[in-house]
Amino acid sequence: MARMQEAPIFIVGSMRSGSTMLRLILDSHPRIAVGAETGFMGALLAARRIPGWKHGAEWFGRIGWTEQELDARLREFYSGMFERHARSQGKARWGDKTPFHTSHMEAMGQVFPDAVFVGIVRHPGAVAASLHRSFHYAFDEAVDYWCDVNRQMLLAAGELGDRFTLCRYEDLVSDSEDVLRELVAAIDEEFDPALLRHHEVQRAQGAPKLTDGSTSSQDPIDASRAERWTDEITPAQRDILGAAARLGAVFGYAQTEVGPFPAGTHRWTATGKELAERCAEQPGVLDQTSPGPPLALDADPEELARRLAQAEAALHRIRSRRAVRYAEAARRVQRGRTWHEVRAAWAMLRDEGRG
Repeated sequence: MARMQEAPIFIVGSMRSGSTMLRLILDSHPRIAVGAETGFMGALLAARRIPGWKHGAEWFGRIGWTEQELDARLREFYSGMFERHARSQGKARWGDKTPFHTSHMEAMGQVFPDAVFVGIVRHPGAVAASLHRSFHYAFDEAVDYWCDVNRQMLLAAGELGDRFTLCRYEDLVSDSEDVLRELVAAIDEEFDPALLRHHEVQRAQGAPKLTDGSTSSQDPIDASRAERWTDEITPAQRDILGAAARLGAVFGYAQTEVGPFPAGTHRWTATGKELAERCAEQPGVLDQTSPGPPLALDADPEELARRLAQAEAALHRIRSRRAVRYAEAARRVQRGRTWHEVRAAWAMLRDEGRG
């Protein structure tokens, strides 16, 4: 394989899949800088297609620009921002990790034609249990989310082919060195022992103790976390996991268990091409699993009511999360934190609420 030089690295995967931990690990490589989530593709896509305007998809053509020219300018602009961050860390190569970017992989591959993608997947039961516990999702809603995001990832991975490499969270925490050796080779880097000491490297780099998703940057890899969820779900929730059974089998997941990784010429990772071949063996496995088409302006009252209920549930989750964070701040006092630190955290939360 020709050297990728300084090709960007995009980490993709659902919320609660371990993508933040993977970001912290790769950011600990002496050549790679993957900072906190940016969500920059939201801004990039808005520049390509202006929302809410009938000429929004062709605005640049009205002043004589081609789509290829616009993409080149956008690539130059955003690459420059990330490259500056990488240089500030003494690194040669930049990357990004934002969960909702999983739905933008096709566009990312077009705008950044030399970019490589690293996907991570985690058992649907673990993801659903975490979303239910920490983000107040209904369990069935969380399972639907897992199916939709990973279906999107697999569809895009098939198009990206060898530019995409997938690993599983459970393998990453239990056989860390073996998985990381395969993973960094796939993105054309040398393995470095610092990857296994990301918690020490992040502390030395001055990373915040808590980062995206309330993930601790200073906790070492802990294999015991992989199966904790199996003890906290109810029998009814186990039954709900049946909705993810076919898609989960693509990754080697049984309803509440993790089997061998079923795809790829390597033991721990698979390319987009290999995953596409795996999906082709199960026709229909990538069909949409939950109702999620854009809302039509002439939607019937039942559809409008369903969407309103979803919006209200999302608002409830946001409010509940803030309440949980207040409670966590109070618990920190009992762990030896000062009242000054807690008051500062409360002030930050109040500012967020006003925003």
